[in-house]
Amino acid sequence: MMYPRLKVIALALSSAIMLSRPQHHALAFSLFSSMSTSTTSASNLTLGKKSTALDVLNSLNKNSRLASYVKRDLNQRRKPIAIVTGGSSGIGVPSVETLSLAGMKVVLCARNVTAAESVVLKEIPPSLRSNIRVQELDLSDMASIESAVKEIIEKDCDGGLSDIDGEIDVLLNNAGVMAPPKRLSTVQGLELQFGTNHVGHHMLTRLLLPYIRKDGRIVTVASTAHTFGQLDFANLNYDQEKSERGYSAWNAYGQSKLANVLFAKGLDEKLKEAGSEIKSVSLHPGVIGTNLWRYTPKWTRPLLNAVVTDRNIKQGAASNVFCCLVESSEFQGGEYVVDCAIAEPSSQGKDELKTLRKKLWDATENLIADNGFSLPDDVY
Repeated sequence: MMYPRLKVIALALSSAIMLSRPQHHALAFSLFSSMSTSTTSASNLTLGKKSTALDVLNSLNKNSRLASYVKRDLNQRRKPIAIVTGGSSGIGVPSVETLSLAGMKVVLCARNVTAAESVVLKEIPPSLRSNIRVQELDLSDMASIESAVKEIIEKDCDGGLSDIDGEIDVLLNNAGVMAPPKRLSTVQGLELQFGTNHVGHHMLTRLLLPYIRKDGRIVTVASTAHTFGQLDFANLNYDQEKSERGYSAWNAYGQSKLANVLFAKGLDEKLKEAGSEIKSVSLHPGVIGTNLWRYTPKWTRPLLNAVVTDRNIKQGAASNVFCCLVESSEFQGGEYVVDCAIAEPSSQGKDELKTLRKKLWDATENLIADNGFSLPDDVY
């Protein structure tokens, strides 16, 4: 197979980085530079790879394609509510800004409240700041997730005593960690990427589901990296004492992103079984020069930005905003989105027999229970 020049450069660069296992980096960068192609147009909205988050909002508004919760609540006293994880850095910032601009109240979840509040002051226009509340949340700690949900229910959902059908309209599972060179652990001892990117968001979503409105949306940020992910259910956390599965930064990242795709599908399936109209989708935002690359050597980052990345941060937030704000008829549920259009995930991501998503769901729920935390008996 002949690689385009971009892939050749990316492969050479990845081999030079030598963080842990060079062959895995070569695979990672090669796949990152050849993103999934969308299989349907963005519903004639002229949106694509270079569209920004603001372009998406303007297009949806102009074409009367905004979700019902935005259109409905713009004419009422109540603002629609969006919960955004990882909202203080990377594509989270323009996502928060654009959702706020759409008239939503945004709960910006971040590990460092002081830093997040500083970001709001520095990067969010003054006219939008009153729409944003910063919430402490560490997705690598189940106790923090549980505590954050209690605060969100109390502060943003009238203590759970509201007489309307739910309070939250959108949950954007955006936060993530990528490719630390050595195996790191969550507070509960899970491998950091799997524990944060997947398990943390699974737990957060399950705890918030009773407070999401019947026409709401759950959007999970995955990645094209899911295409080289493999789920080893005997050793999801790369525990050396359990098997010979050695830790690889990129393999672990790919596993967590495959889990994101399968979680979105599995959740949507369970919501349908419960008779819910809530839709769950996942997406690949593009390859963007954000702080996700913080575990790569500093000397490589200018090269990464020049060779591997394919869009800027505002463009990287476009699919986030599209999935959160487009009208419900755009999705059947469970879709994977690239460049503001439905795309095909890998064969494992498709999971046509539905076995992987079910096995992952059960394994994740058991991991949470084994660490002493409870989830609602019913999904919705």
